[in-house]
Amino acid sequence: MTLFIGTSGWAYKEWKPDFYPADIPQRLFLEHYSSALTACEVNCTFYRLQAPTTFAKWSANTPESFRFTTKAHRGLTHSKSISPEGERRSFFDAYLQSVKQLGPRLGALLFQFPPYRSRDDKALADLLAALPDDTPTAFEFRHDSWIDDYVYRTIAEAGGTVCISNTTGDVPEALPGGPLAYVRLRTERYTPEARAGWLDLLRREAETRDVFVFAKHEGIPAGDLYGGVGLAQWLVGQTRA
Repeated sequence: MTLFIGTSGWAYKEWKPDFYPADIPQRLFLEHYSSALTACEVNCTFYRLQAPTTFAKWSANTPESFRFTTKAHRGLTHSKSISPEGERRSFFDAYLQSVKQLGPRLGALLFQFPPYRSRDDKALADLLAALPDDTPTAFEFRHDSWIDDYVYRTIAEAGGTVCISNTTGDVPEALPGGPLAYVRLRTERYTPEARAGWLDLLRREAETRDVFVFAKHEGIPAGDLYGGVGLAQWLVGQTRA
């Protein structure tokens, strides 16, 4: 199993010169990014379907071992229902067909739901049933009604996992079950103890399944090793040591 580590996006000029060399053009950002980190969470798929040429370019500019995760389109997560049945099914299928053009570099899908999206077991069952078996999927819930063992177990049994979005720095004893794990490290700055604790947890989890980890991408200096892209780069360095 493997630990895939990165940030949400890579096209950030403010990461110069601490992460990107001062003289590197933006067209080479992804190539440099993928030489230092092992994954990227793609946000643009939340807003629009991407052209096949875009995915082909991303694949060509990254190593074979690199992985992208893609956020589900807002039309699937922020509409009246999360169920892909009825008129939403054609768009759901179009989204899946679009991101699958990443081929083996597609690591996982992320369905990120808004805070007002309360629990709906029937709609969740519809969504899980519509997802392909060969595409790992994570679900980020931001309404407390979803925090329930039944929900977590149902998703894990269907081949997915619940995404942990960490905003406190606290290190849990384990990550939610499933054939993969998905973590978004959203704390502004981790203490040395928290950083070490997360590294230990991620290493242990990656012994039995693929683990995707994405540090916060904005508002943190690129040279800070306790948050943001600096933290992601530090984690990669520790796992390669």
